Amino acid sequence: MDERRGIGARGEELAARYLMRFGWSVVARNWRCRDGELDLICREPDGTVVVCEVKSRTGRGYGTPLEAITQEKARRLRRLTAAWAREQAAPIHTLRIDAVGVLWHPDGTASVTHERGIAR
Repeated sequence: MDERRGIGARGEELAARYLMRFGWSVVARNWRCRDGELDLICREPDGTVVVCEVKSRTGRGYGTPLEAITQEKARRLRRLTAAWAREQAAPIHTLRIDAVGVLWHPDGTASVTHERGIAR
């Protein structure tokens, strides 16, 4: 289990760096409540708040990283995002849920895939 956590943590760090290259800022990492966790909460340069679910894998034996986000997972992300938004002092005008997939290659490099608006 520790190896999987390490792969996930490295994937979240890579996803954050990837998004920051586009001018995004990271508002929170690994926000938790009793119902679960949100990996990354970011803000785009235009002010849009984006909750990012990060999925990391070391191979495609079980599909691509983003294929791990089922309809049930998307529903859970909507509930968690709503819980986070309720905690915020200032109103949030634009909020979206994205997914970032990180596929680690044997040589240590990674491919990053970003899908916008996954949980409508």
